Amino acid sequence: MIFFNLKYDKVYLNAAMLKCMAVLVFMSVSIVSSGQITRTFHRGQMIENYHVLPSDTSIKHGTYRLHYKTHLIESGQYHKGKKVGVWIYFNLGNAFEFQYNFDLDSIVRIAGHERQSVLRFESPCLFLGSPLVPYVFLLNKVGYPLDAFEEGISGKVDLYLVISPDGEIVHRYVGSSDHRFLTSAVLQASREFPDDWRWIPERRQNRKIESTYKITIFFDLH
Repeated sequence: MIFFNLKYDKVYLNAAMLKCMAVLVFMSVSIVSSGQITRTFHRGQMIENYHVLPSDTSIKHGTYRLHYKTHLIESGQYHKGKKVGVWIYFNLGNAFEFQYNFDLDSIVRIAGHERQSVLRFESPCLFLGSPLVPYVFLLNKVGYPLDAFEEGISGKVDLYLVISPDGEIVHRYVGSSDHRFLTSAVLQASREFPDDWRWIPERRQNRKIESTYKITIFFDLH
């Protein structure tokens, strides 16, 4: 069984479910009555659905939605390949996480945040997308490390990503742990994050600062 507790930046991986994992990629194209071209792109259990320019179908233009299985996790608009306006990001079960305004380069609203009105000036470090995206990526890449599985090792790994004021990873490390088979696998998987991923750095007094994004992963053999 696989458990996600993304509110607390945790992923639970169960060995029984991770013995056989594969990522399938395929794309479909449809033309709606208005003349817009819609593309659907499947990468494993992540499903992108978006409009493109009729004159250049490689450029996203219009509504964009990303689903994990049947769960909507990202929704927004593209204009000639660029994200514009307010995007909404969700967790499992369509649970709202946060809204981000790409025109203003600022967070609009965060679930459960007590001081929404100051988010343009004071805000935490976040992944610029659904928080489910990096978790599923790690889930697919890490699986259950064979050495750890054979030795019956369970435990947790704290992955820390140091984020620059520009929203890029400048350093990564794992917290202290006795389970090197687990920590090395998580660290290696994080090095394969796509280059175009971005994080929202922490803001203090309306200034972006170097910050840290933490992901805790639990490995469970039972």
